[in-house]
Parts: sequence; structure tokens; C-alpha cells
Amino acid sequence: MLAQIWKDSTLVKLAMLGLLIGLGFIGYGHLSGLPDRAELQIVDGTVTGASKVTKKRRKTGTTSIHYELTVKPQKAGEPELKLTIPEAEITEMSVRSIITRPVHAEFDSEKDVYVLSSGSRELLSYASTLERRKLGLRQYQVDGVAILAASSAVMMIMGGYTAFRIRRRRDPEADAAGA
Repeated sequence: MLAQIWKDSTLVKLAMLGLLIGLGFIGYGHLSGLPDRAELQIVDGTVTGASKVTKKRRKTGTTSIHYELTVKPQKAGEPELKLTIPEAEITEMSVRSIITRPVHAEFDSEKDVYVLSSGSRELLSYASTLERRKLGLRQYQVDGVAILAASSAVMMIMGGYTAFRIRRRRDPEADAAGA
């Protein structure tokens, strides 16, 4: 009977795909860990430039804005680094205030800054940055649960409806065979 329902209902197949996508979102939210502070790379240097970068994705229509800092390390012979900070985590005025100033930055392997300070002024703290980024991962979990719930409802409703249609098709055949 389940194989027949699977064969006869396209919506059940789509709902199953939705279940898998929902589980993927939940898994991504749970398994995507943010780096421990001990895993972060550290650079002390001078900010030689900063720019505001806006990226618009055509497919989704979403826009992301971040600041890109160019940092020249104090150690001679090291290349300049391009570090990124999401716009939601720092103000433009703070970014402008550190140009040509010495900074201490802690960043991950993708050059995303988690800690930034200039002199005695801390512009980004590890705890606040971690909390903001955890919110983004929690959103994946919430979206995954919503997709999972909607897909489950569609699967149950369409599976029941398809089973009902299959039984109705079989009943006239059984009556004709018995006569």
C-alpha cells in the first residue's frame, strides 16, 4: 500500500523532499559550530584602509553588507590581510575611527573578525560576536522545524487522501469480480 501511495502521489514525494530539507536545516544549525577563542588567529597591525561591501544575490534577492578592513601586520614581511565584519556588528563611524590606527584583531580561517580592539577601546567582543552569530544558526533550526512540520502535514494529508483514492478504485473491482 505504501509503495502504491508513493507511486500515485507527487505531493507525497515533494513532502518527503521537504522533510529531508527540514532535517538538513536542523542538522546544519546544530552541527555548525562557531570557533573557540583559542582557535582564532591573531593579528596586531595598522588599518590601512576600509570599505563597505554590498553583495546582492540575484536568485534570492537578499542583500548582505559588511566592512572589509585592510590590516598591515606589525611583523615585517607578512602580507596585508583583508578582514571582514558584518555591518550589524559594528558602526561605520567606528570603522572610520580606526583607519590608520593600530588594532588587535582575532579572526577565523575565513577572515571573519570576532574580536577587534584599538588601543584600550574594544570595538567587538568575543562574547557579543558569538551571541549574534549563534542567532543566525538558531534561525536555521527554526526554519528547519517549520519546513519539517509543514512537510509532515502535507505528507499525512496527501498520503491519507491517496490511500482513500486507491481503496475506492479497488472496491468497484472487488464488487465486479464477486458478481
